[in-house]
Amino acid sequence: MSHILIAGLGDLGTGLAEQLLADGHRVSAIRRGDGCPVGVELYSQDLTEGAAMLPPDQVDLMVIIMTPAEYSEEGYLKAYVRAPLTLLEAVAQQQPLPPVVFVSSSAVFGELSGEVDEATPPRPERYNGKVLLAAEEEISVRAMGTAVRFTGIYGPGRYRLIDKAARLARGEETLPAAQWTNRIHRDDCVGLLHSVTSGWLEGREMPPLVVGTDNVGGRNLDVLQWLAEQQGLTLDVPDDALDNTPAGKQVRSLYISQGHYTLKYPGYQEGYAQVLAERSSPEQ
Repeated sequence: MSHILIAGLGDLGTGLAEQLLADGHRVSAIRRGDGCPVGVELYSQDLTEGAAMLPPDQVDLMVIIMTPAEYSEEGYLKAYVRAPLTLLEAVAQQQPLPPVVFVSSSAVFGELSGEVDEATPPRPERYNGKVLLAAEEEISVRAMGTAVRFTGIYGPGRYRLIDKAARLARGEETLPAAQWTNRIHRDDCVGLLHSVTSGWLEGREMPPLVVGTDNVGGRNLDVLQWLAEQQGLTLDVPDDALDNTPAGKQVRSLYISQGHYTLKYPGYQEGYAQVLAERSSPEQ
């Protein structure tokens, strides 16, 4: 049994904690709120205000899954740089730093075009990508570990694109320009994090960077048109819009393509079918 400390017990952190507990590991967690799965040792606090409480004994692995309180450069700096470094400094006063799995984003690639993967040098232009890249670098000089760059996360409770497709079909919004989109289902985010954390706990040689995406992607207009149809709506897309080469980047994961993790939802149709079914359930 290993002892894992998860900083950030939101949707992904909760799912990962449940899988690690099922494996027989001990799980401690830090979050601002006070809710957690049964079996998790919770240290409720806000890391942007300091690390006041930590597990008193040895931690074998840390997983950092932060969410900014506000979507601004200052919000990102607090959540992704200051809070993790505060945690690492506090843990370092108690023990040698264990490996760290840090959840990042494909935003660090910036506005690149064409295919990108773990071997592609990042070129962030906006503050979000710049801050996340800085966080990856700051953590990597302090501890061994893996940064996991997720693309757009969708899944139960995440209906942004579904609702956008409906608004477009009803003529409430203007059709966007054609571009590539990249996504990964929430369950595959949890599964991929479980794969990476298990690799570290088992002593395998793990990469410093993993990209988390479904390796399929797609054209945004195709996805929106399909989502509208699944809701019984018709979204007219001009032929010339579909004929044009989309702008943007196609994100690929070498970690997944090399067989280190098998996707539960390898394409948006499988994944969104689950989300749509969940949303239409009488329990929702």
